[in-house]
Amino acid sequence: MVESVKDYAIFLIDNLGYVTSWNKGAEQIKGYSAEEIIGQHFSVFYTTEQRAQGIPELNLQNARNTGYHEDEGWRVRKDGSQFWANVVFTALKDESGKVIGFGKVTRDLSKRRKAEKEISRLNDELQKRLQISQTEVVDYKHALDESSIVAITDQKGIIKHVNDNFCSISKYSREELIGKDHRIINSGFHHKEFIRNLWVTISNGQIWRGELRNKAKDGTYYWVDTTIVPFLDDKNKPYQYIAIRSDITKRKEAEAEIKKINQDLERKVKERTCELTEALEREKILNDMKSRFVSLASHEFRTPLSTILSSISLLERYEGLEHAEKRQRHIERIKSSVRNLTSIMDDFLSLDKLEQGKIDVHHVSFDLDAFIRDILEEMEGMLRKKEQTVLYRSVGPFEIFQDKKILRNVLLNLLSNASKYSTEEKELIVSVTPKEETISISVIDTGMGIPAVAQKELFSKFFRAENAVHIQGTGLGLNIVKKYMELLDGTISFVSEENKGSAFTIEFPFALQRHIPEGSFLT
Repeated sequence: MVESVKDYAIFLIDNLGYVTSWNKGAEQIKGYSAEEIIGQHFSVFYTTEQRAQGIPELNLQNARNTGYHEDEGWRVRKDGSQFWANVVFTALKDESGKVIGFGKVTRDLSKRRKAEKEISRLNDELQKRLQISQTEVVDYKHALDESSIVAITDQKGIIKHVNDNFCSISKYSREELIGKDHRIINSGFHHKEFIRNLWVTISNGQIWRGELRNKAKDGTYYWVDTTIVPFLDDKNKPYQYIAIRSDITKRKEAEAEIKKINQDLERKVKERTCELTEALEREKILNDMKSRFVSLASHEFRTPLSTILSSISLLERYEGLEHAEKRQRHIERIKSSVRNLTSIMDDFLSLDKLEQGKIDVHHVSFDLDAFIRDILEEMEGMLRKKEQTVLYRSVGPFEIFQDKKILRNVLLNLLSNASKYSTEEKELIVSVTPKEETISISVIDTGMGIPAVAQKELFSKFFRAENAVHIQGTGLGLNIVKKYMELLDGTISFVSEENKGSAFTIEFPFALQRHIPEGSFLT
């Protein structure tokens, strides 16, 4: 059996070290045939250096002394090549215990040694790479800690690690943060859907990037540009997260400031645009008013002047007593024309004074009932000419504290319009209604009324409804009345229907109220 073993060199040597047997394994490993090696000294298998050092004899002596010796080293084949061998010497003794020889077993460990050397080389290389990697990890961590705000949480979001930058910006100590979740720095700025989308992203193993506004321990707010990276296990499920942040508070503040500046600039641009638009509109209106004024003035002045000129020419022909009636008729025409011119000039002058703020308000105490009756008496000549009458609904003596002159101009204007735009033999109504703190006076006619399309522009300068253009007027009266009422802290309103008449109502405050007699309205 020993003879047939090929993987081990098994042979015997005598007490002096000479080979006495040789198996197939020895022939295969060492290259010698049995005929070539039997009788040779076993030192032939050692290198020159080993023989010079006496190693073969030393090994044999160790086996003789202890009965057993094992070592590993380089051995030499027949062809001079070397191989790494494991060698075992066993002392052979006779019945008396005397060493009579040695059994020797040699194994070729070249392949194993080569593999071990390769493993050693790989281990060395791996160790070097590991050291490099560890150094790089330390460098990366140092760089990250120096440049970023870092936190590591478990899969539930519980904080396991924070670096110094995290503590610095949040103003919490490391002990206050570890074991808590990120709600400790939640500012409440982001809506729930935003936070929910963040967690859905990272819990699915995806990286989340975005900007977050957090709240520090002292209540101040700060902004961070954030990247959250999930660490995945062998089942591709996150087992922890690392959040890497950078402080962008100053940038966000700058952005907010720029946004505010832009908004202010946009607002100013809009305001300026509106101002320019309004200025252009005012200029357009002014130009339109100028055109209308020129047109109106040329018409309104020309008509009475023509009438005056023609009447004066005719008066020269009617010198005798028999023409007295005709002369008087033309004199009345001249007077009427002069009154029209005076009225037009009064309107222009009143408007100019109102717009320049040159009209002062002088409050005096006076009886409203007597005041209105005086105005109606003043209007009597105009009303009698058209055979018109006035129904005056009064509450009797009623003392107020207002500007008498302004109120007179207002009522004369309203009564004049009511008469002018009503046909002959029509009735006008003036009604006084006292309220808790104000007086309401209405002037009502049953004349031509105001078309619905014209009612919005009724208080505009030089505006005249289409159905009234054939009647003499400047289109300034109601505009002036409205401005007068503003001076009295009052208002003017109206209701009107075309071909049915109009009702204009002024309402203004009074300061003194002495007595309101009981009884019905008076006519």
